[in-house]
Amino acid sequence: MLETRDIVTVIALILGPVLAVLITFWYQRRRQKYDAKERLFSVLMANRKANPPTFEWANALNLIDVVFADNRDVVEKWHEVYNIVIQPQFNLGQWGHTYIELLSKMASTLGYRRLQQTDIDRFYAPQAHGTQASLTQEMQIELLRVLKSTQTLRIEEKK
Repeated sequence: MLETRDIVTVIALILGPVLAVLITFWYQRRRQKYDAKERLFSVLMANRKANPPTFEWANALNLIDVVFADNRDVVEKWHEVYNIVIQPQFNLGQWGHTYIELLSKMASTLGYRRLQQTDIDRFYAPQAHGTQASLTQEMQIELLRVLKSTQTLRIEEKK
């Protein structure tokens, strides 16, 4: 006949590995959610003052409702930002302030407690990037002007 000690040992042998697997699955899911939030936040931070806005930045904004679904403050602040940005002529000051608040709430959620709004507002972009963007825009405008005013393009075969 089995003693109580033997029964407890058998139960522990069965439940121990099952509990270990369940805890591992729970931890992995929790880690995946955190990593998704961190990636989204990183994209928004890296592109926060890109002009023109990048596709990556816009895509990240569109994921906030899903990735931060468990954080009501972040989602509500995102909805405030969205309501500003969808206006054809939105107030840049209001937009900037509300967007910084959104990033600040995300930072707090992720554990970046020492990251201040003034840090979020600070952004470095080399002058060379601005110069290159201006030249590219000028070139595109000029090329479009030439193409629009050209009736036909003659192509001559070289001999």
